[in-house]
Amino acid sequence: MKKTAFILVLLGLLALPAWPQTPEPAKQLQEKKAEPDKRYANMPPEAVPYRRFSKPYYEWFVEKNTLEYSGAASDRPDGDINKLNEVAIGFLGPIENNPESIFGIPSLHAAQMAIEEANSHGGYKGKPYALKVYNDSALWGASSTVLPSMLFKDNCWAVLGSIDGQSTHIMIRVSLKLEVPILSSGATDRTVPETRIQWLMQTFPNDRQQGYALAEYIFKKPNLKRIGVLRTQTRYARIGVGVFSDLARRIGRQPILEVKFDRGDTDFSRQLRMLQDAKIDALVIWGEYPEAGLILKQMRAMGMKQPVFGSSRTAYPQLLEIAGPAAEGYVAACAMDPERQDPQWTAFRDHYRQQYKEDPDPYAAHAYDGVRILIAAIEKAGLNRGRIMEVLRNYQQKQFDGVAGHYAFDYTLNNIAPVTLSRVEGGKFVYWTAPPNAPDQPVVAESR
Repeated sequence: MKKTAFILVLLGLLALPAWPQTPEPAKQLQEKKAEPDKRYANMPPEAVPYRRFSKPYYEWFVEKNTLEYSGAASDRPDGDINKLNEVAIGFLGPIENNPESIFGIPSLHAAQMAIEEANSHGGYKGKPYALKVYNDSALWGASSTVLPSMLFKDNCWAVLGSIDGQSTHIMIRVSLKLEVPILSSGATDRTVPETRIQWLMQTFPNDRQQGYALAEYIFKKPNLKRIGVLRTQTRYARIGVGVFSDLARRIGRQPILEVKFDRGDTDFSRQLRMLQDAKIDALVIWGEYPEAGLILKQMRAMGMKQPVFGSSRTAYPQLLEIAGPAAEGYVAACAMDPERQDPQWTAFRDHYRQQYKEDPDPYAAHAYDGVRILIAAIEKAGLNRGRIMEVLRNYQQKQFDGVAGHYAFDYTLNNIAPVTLSRVEGGKFVYWTAPPNAPDQPVVAESR
C-alpha cells in the first residue's frame, strides 16, 4: 500500500512543469532591447541583413578586439637614430602611366608638403624625414614587391598608400608578414578594412559611407523609384555600386538597369539610349569627373531631364567646365567640404596654392593628414614599427580634426565620419553634411 502511494506521488511530481531556470522570454526580450544597437560603419537600419526576422548571433567589426594583435613586433630592437641619416616614410600612389594619377599626383604633393613642414620643425630628433616615393602602376599585383623594397632597401618606418583598392589589398597582406604600419589615405574600397589586418588604418571615406549617404538621400524622395546606374568598368566603381545597390534592394528600390563604360570613353549615346528606354526616374554615375561631365552634357542634349547623382570622384570643378549648364542640380558624395573656413584647411589650401598653383583636392587633403598622423605616431612611439602601429590602433573609437575635416574611427580603424554631399547650384558646388543635416526638400523627377 505504502509502496503504491509513493509511486503515485512520484509520478505526480514528474508530471509537474519544470521550474524555469532562466529568465522568462519576455524579460529576456526586454534585456536584449536595452542593449545598445551596434551597427558597423554607421549602417542605416534598412541595410541591416535579416533585420525583420532575426538578430545575428555574432556581429563582426563592432567589438574592441576587432584588430587584436598578440605578436612581438613592439619587442624588437628600436632603430638607432645615431646611425640614421633620415627617418623614412614610404609613399605608394598612382603617379605615372596610370589613369588614377589625376588623384595620385595631388596626394604626392600634399605628402611632400607635410614632410617639409615636419622638417622645418626639426624633423625627428634632428634627423630629417624623407618620403620614399613608389609609383603604383596599373599592373595587377605589382604592389607585392613595393613593401619589401620600402622595408629592406629604404628602411621605412611606416607607409602611406595607396589609392587603388587592389594594390592596397595586396600591400596589406604583405604587411601581415613584414609588420609595417600602413595608412591608406585614398582607397575607397570598403573591403580593405574588412580584412581585419592589424597593420592598416584607412582615412578616406569609403564606399560604405558614400553609398549609404547617396542611397539615403535618393530613396527618401518618394517619387524616385526607377533608378538607373552608369559606371566605369573598374573595381572602384564595381565595389562602390555594390554597396549602393545592396541598400537600394533592401529598401525595395533595386536599380532597374546598370550599364557600363570604359575610362576615356567620350560617346555615351548607346548607354544613355538604353537608360532612356528603361524609363528611369533618376541616374547614378559611379566614375570620374571627365566622363561624368560628358555624360551630363550628352543626356541633357538627348532631352533626358532626370536628376543625376554621383560618387566622390565626380565632384570636381572640372566637371562644371565640361558639362556647363547641363550640370545644374547634379548631386554627388564628397570626401570633404572645400568651402568651409576652418583655419587648418584654409592655411593648408593657401600654402598648397602658393606651391603648386592649383587648389588641393580631397586626395591631397587626406594625404596631408595621413602623413601628419604617421609622423605624430613616430614621434610618440619612437623608431619601432610595432609601437608605431600601437599608437595608430589607439585611434579606435577616437576622433581627429585635420585639414580634410572631422575624422571618426571605428574598431577597424576606418573613418566613419558623416560624408559631405554637394549639389550644383548656379554653376557651382554647394556643400552640406549628410544626415541628419541633409536637406528635406524632394528631388523632382521631371518628365522623360
